[in-house]
Amino acid sequence: MKMRQNRFIQNLVLFFLFIPLTAISQQGTDEITHREEVTIIGSFDPSINEAFKINLQPATEISPEDEKPSFTFEVLEVVQPTEIVSDPITPVAINPSTRENTYNNMLLAGIGSLLTPYLEFFHSHGQRNQYRFNAHAHHISSFTNIQDYQNSPYSKSGFDLDYTKFLNNHLLNTGFNYQFNTNRYYGYKPDDFPSADFSNDQLKQYFNLVEANVGLTSNYKSNKKLHHELNLNAWYYFDNYQSAETSGNLDFNAYKEYALSDLLDYQHLGMRGQFTYFGSSNSIGSATSMLITATPYFKGNYGMFSFDAGLQFNFLNTNSFDFYFYPILQASANLIDESLTAFAGIDGSIEYQGYRKLTTLNPWLNPVATLDWDRGMRVFGGFRGNVAHKVNYSIQGSWKKFNNMYFFINEPQIIPGFISIYPQNKFITVFDKGSRVSLDAQVTYTVQKSVKVWVGGQINSYSLDSLEQPYHKPLSNFQLGASFVIKQKLTVETELFGSGKRHALDVASFSINEVILDPYIDFNLSLNYQLNDQFSVWLNGTNLLNNQYQRYYQYPVQGWQVMGGITYRF
Repeated sequence: MKMRQNRFIQNLVLFFLFIPLTAISQQGTDEITHREEVTIIGSFDPSINEAFKINLQPATEISPEDEKPSFTFEVLEVVQPTEIVSDPITPVAINPSTRENTYNNMLLAGIGSLLTPYLEFFHSHGQRNQYRFNAHAHHISSFTNIQDYQNSPYSKSGFDLDYTKFLNNHLLNTGFNYQFNTNRYYGYKPDDFPSADFSNDQLKQYFNLVEANVGLTSNYKSNKKLHHELNLNAWYYFDNYQSAETSGNLDFNAYKEYALSDLLDYQHLGMRGQFTYFGSSNSIGSATSMLITATPYFKGNYGMFSFDAGLQFNFLNTNSFDFYFYPILQASANLIDESLTAFAGIDGSIEYQGYRKLTTLNPWLNPVATLDWDRGMRVFGGFRGNVAHKVNYSIQGSWKKFNNMYFFINEPQIIPGFISIYPQNKFITVFDKGSRVSLDAQVTYTVQKSVKVWVGGQINSYSLDSLEQPYHKPLSNFQLGASFVIKQKLTVETELFGSGKRHALDVASFSINEVILDPYIDFNLSLNYQLNDQFSVWLNGTNLLNNQYQRYYQYPVQGWQVMGGITYRF
């Protein structure tokens, strides 16, 4: 009996010694950082049913007040026999021909029916948990003109580089981007303006962009660390008419997990913000402006509910120094697990409507057009989810209040009361205060990754203080498309798209008249046939309904085009 008591005491001592050793070992593993590099072999578009977001984080803390279960220890006198039977392991035969090859380079080359050469190159290489380097270059141009209109050639060329270095606890990212785009102010019929004899140099326009960035992001596995991200970006943008824009932006984000309340499953406290500088100049003047934003925020989750709440403080320096703040609140509720989520929120923003942004949307903008800031609030809400892991859907309604939104109108070239002898082939910006109500909806149906069908649309309604109409803003648009993979060789993609009516102003007559741009519908088709792992041939058709609709007033699009080419991986 005494021997049993001694053995019991020894086992009990060993048990309590084992507990702190296990805790110390576990504490050490919490400090291990997580670094993982993913090599992208091909394009992949995940759907909701393929990647579900987990709204709960596992609890790791045990309250010291938890009741410890009682137990009775008793040594078994009988030793149960154990028989070990070893089954032979059948080796798996690996066929080398079935291994998927990876390539660092991809080259696409083609030619279109509108004398449109096309060339694009991708490169990527790296070493696991060490670094990753990506490079991309492209060129496309067209030399075919639109019937009855001024010559309309264009080109788009550029390259960008990206390098990521994996450090012990951080990721260091650097990048460089250069773009060069050209076009013509072709928006008029020369026969209608015989006195307007423009040379090609007077109609040419080009845009250069030089951009660089560097960023540092923490890579901790534990949420108890202070996660942080810092990004610095700068660019210089200039055109053919002495108009230029310079920008520098520094943004940051830092957050840490805190246990502020026992009611929530997880809680994050954080701070994000940015410092942005803009400088613009043209042939008639220059201006500078600066925006500083700071947003303390709190994220939490309780069961089916998640939320993100904060206050955004904005300091804007233009001709004067102004202060604005907006509430930030986004909440969601998982009503039916993996099938239906309701979301709603309110936020605000301040945005610079600069030369780079506006000429990207409308490259026929006058180089001395007015540039300005806009600010406002937005309220939104909707539903998203999926049905049977095949149908993904999203519907959202929103109301936005703006104070200085841009609109495009054709530039008047006449004295009121006289007929213009010059075309209205350039645009200027006008600004107005008002609100916009929008409704967006999208549905995607996927069948075993080989068939995908999607439909989407948007409806906008504007209420403006001064302008009669939201000039050159689409009031509605839609997309209907499908993609098919046939025997893993042939990929077919189709898309039917269109836009509702848009409003414009005709400024070439005695009085300024309202113009309605007709709605349009068009169709695109793409075929890609995989010859082997390295070669494929493709054929693309755009604007196949040959509707020469006007994107902007006096600027019709080029008609149908067919382009064919090859893809080579090496």
